[in-house]
Amino acid sequence: MRKVIIFMFIFSQIVGVIYTRFSDINYFGWVPFDEISFYHIKVTVNSKELNSEQISNRYRLPNRGRENRSIHHVFSIISQYEQSYGKLDSAQVKVLYHVNGKEEEIWELCQ
Repeated sequence: MRKVIIFMFIFSQIVGVIYTRFSDINYFGWVPFDEISFYHIKVTVNSKELNSEQISNRYRLPNRGRENRSIHHVFSIISQYEQSYGKLDSAQVKVLYHVNGKEEEIWELCQ
């Protein structure tokens, strides 16, 4: 029984590493993921653009910041907030970002 438990533990770790290696979200992965992203969040609620402090309070993220993991973590935090607490706000969210010094891209929340 003990060998089965040890085998299952090691097997689950290997499966987790393989899964996170090929996905955008690497919260629990032991895979090296060196990616530096700089971002700027813009939010409009009821035709009113939120200021830096309001955005920081809304998502618990700085309005302008640096993400040392995947930029998808920022997108995930924003999406989760807007699908739960901000569901009734009908916010329009744009994130301007660039990864590893490449060209700037725009991510928009689709609701």
